[in-house]
Amino acid sequence: MDLNCGWAFAKGRAWRKWFASPSGNCDEVVDLPHCWNAKDSFLEDVTYYRGYGSYRKHFSLPARTSGDEDSVWTLESGGFYGTGDVWLNGSKIAEVDGQYLGFSLDVGNDLLWNSENIIGIRLTNKCSSYVLPGIDDPDFLLYGGLAGGIWLQKKPRVHLDSSCASVRTQQIRHNEFDVTIGCTAVNQFSASRSCSLKCSVRNKNGSVVAEASADPNAATGEFAVSMRVFDVDLWSPASPTLYRAECTLLEGGNVIDSIEIPFGFRSAVFEPGRGFFLNGERIELRGVNRHECMPGFGNALPLQQHRKDALLIKQMGCNFVRLSHYPQHPAFLDACDELGILVYAEIATWKSVCTGRWLKSACRQMRDMIRRDRNHPSIILWGMGNESRSQKAYTALREIAEQEDGTRAVTYAENHLYRAKREKTLGIPDVWGCNYEFDAMEEGRDASRLKCVIVTECSNYPPAVRGNLEEEANQVELIEQDLAKIAGKPYVAGFAIWCFSDYATMRKKRYMRHCGLFDAMRRPKMAAAFMQAKYGAEHSFSQKDDER
Repeated sequence: MDLNCGWAFAKGRAWRKWFASPSGNCDEVVDLPHCWNAKDSFLEDVTYYRGYGSYRKHFSLPARTSGDEDSVWTLESGGFYGTGDVWLNGSKIAEVDGQYLGFSLDVGNDLLWNSENIIGIRLTNKCSSYVLPGIDDPDFLLYGGLAGGIWLQKKPRVHLDSSCASVRTQQIRHNEFDVTIGCTAVNQFSASRSCSLKCSVRNKNGSVVAEASADPNAATGEFAVSMRVFDVDLWSPASPTLYRAECTLLEGGNVIDSIEIPFGFRSAVFEPGRGFFLNGERIELRGVNRHECMPGFGNALPLQQHRKDALLIKQMGCNFVRLSHYPQHPAFLDACDELGILVYAEIATWKSVCTGRWLKSACRQMRDMIRRDRNHPSIILWGMGNESRSQKAYTALREIAEQEDGTRAVTYAENHLYRAKREKTLGIPDVWGCNYEFDAMEEGRDASRLKCVIVTECSNYPPAVRGNLEEEANQVELIEQDLAKIAGKPYVAGFAIWCFSDYATMRKKRYMRHCGLFDAMRRPKMAAAFMQAKYGAEHSFSQKDDER
């Protein structure tokens, strides 16, 4: 059930009475996604609101049926920044951390049937230091609000846990792969149930190209189904072909539940000293860093804007994007899968990596991010942090990445190699992530496990206001100089320019950074045209999605 329309919103911290009434006072009625900083950011000399915001919505459910009694009802949200609590029919049912990934709450015992229900969500974007990123004033805004959608989901009591599903591929020959599909069956009945799993793989035309079945592990309900697929179409930036895994849970021959998982076949490795290879061919990673924000929306971007951003990156001749500095919306990852853009995904950090409660939160976010995103063929790197370091933290985060995935390289972005030496983080990443320190690349390479470097940030030029032609030309000159510094070095897998578009920040009261190749409204600057000319992109910049 879609619950995204018609929420009462009140700025400030509402109390129990407000959450129990369908008609209490509110500032406005909003639809989700919503950001309460949509109008007070991207403005000079304006400090954006940090504090509480409260949401309330009433909805009706019909009389309960026998099928409803045998079902699990969960309240699901998309990702957002902030912490708070969730109320249902006047009672607080949970405390939540949006962690840029969202939440899932079992609400079956709290719903009212054949009656009206009132859901309330109270959030703050001024959080404790253990809430990631864990720094009060990073060089981006900590936007408040329900930037992800809200929906009510019905599942059978015996169902497949989609959050744990995985598709792993192993190349046997050029276009021949073994596929292992992992699923977990959840049984919320008191008695044990005997189920089986049927899995199939469909190509882009919908034809089944492989299928297999399995019985569950009696102790855990975990399935692992393997099959071999022949004559596959490989996923690549030039030809981003997607397949679909279908998993069906059966009991006594009857279908109980099913899920679908889009994925792609590709071999993606960093070869020692030689850079990044996709499907056996070396590819230079040419990309940008992306913040998830825009004037008039804050971080609550419309779904179509995520795809438009990916299309602009593609039109610029780039094949790579770093999701700085937090997990980003699934719609953007879907667009990268479909358009053929390689992705470096990272947890929410900015000069903030530490231990204690922060590390506990970071481990949870790393685990949940990888479980949510590991089936995207576009993702090639997991990021542990940005411009901060801790041996204990990075050792723990690396272990989680290996446990939850193990097929992708792990990195972090370092801007002071001498600090990495001091904190003993130099040898932890597979690939050395270099922010601006070109003279430290070789030492970082030698210490990394795969003897490769990715320039995670470069060419940061804040004065490049669109329309100031002199400063735009200076930005182009800086990009040219930086790219020349890495040219001819095979161990450098590629680069991510800082950054894709101008963004809002309160760091040192700068209010807005004009580092983008596009301005905040996604209008191209001279630097975007330079990239397009240099890398031979065939399309002009357009908001029209001709590739869909």
